Amino acid sequence: MDIRSFFTSIDQSILYNLVAKKTKNEEILWLTRTIIFHDCAHDIPPKIQSQPSLFAQLPPDKSLFTAVKGKGLPIGNLTSQFFANVYLDQLDQFVKHTLRIHNYLRYVDDFIILGDSYSSLETIRQSIAKFVAAQLGLRVHPQKQIIRPISDGIDFVGFIVRPEYVLLRRRTVGEWLYKAQNLPNGPKRQQALNSYRAQAAWANTYYTRACLDAISNRINMIRLKH
Repeated sequence: MDIRSFFTSIDQSILYNLVAKKTKNEEILWLTRTIIFHDCAHDIPPKIQSQPSLFAQLPPDKSLFTAVKGKGLPIGNLTSQFFANVYLDQLDQFVKHTLRIHNYLRYVDDFIILGDSYSSLETIRQSIAKFVAAQLGLRVHPQKQIIRPISDGIDFVGFIVRPEYVLLRRRTVGEWLYKAQNLPNGPKRQQALNSYRAQAAWANTYYTRACLDAISNRINMIRLKH
């Protein structure tokens, strides 16, 4: 499961109240208010680093420019990543202490629960959907609530995890190949390829890494000849 349009759907007042429950230090609370309630899309003209026309292609529920007032945190900010865990700690507590689920994993707004039967998982799924809507003002993504046998593998944080082995997503392999073929020689290309190699090292990808390294080296040789 995951949360639909998570960062742009966070209720700023709910988030602030969660922080305020944990500290009475006025300096911390002042800084928390300054960060959470700052309207970065409108208060100060934002520095646009991409073509303005690209913003028009964003779905409305993915952009702070179209977010409801009082909703949303800027994606990518380190403070937003921290506050995401503060916000979803309520979900963690509900799953662990109310539903008493032992096999629960969460990374930001993506989470997995392992269970012994389809019916019990379906009950859990419905309970979580109701909880996040009632307590956090969030909606689980309607197309990303999947119950299936563990033998099918779990698509999570960039990997396909199966009982016997771990693979990279096909999309990741495709992006790696695309950058190997299209980025010009230089530090930027090398950094990108090194990043993919480091990610792939966490999976059973010896053959994949060898093939892509061979392709990358061949491209380098062809470019040097020309």
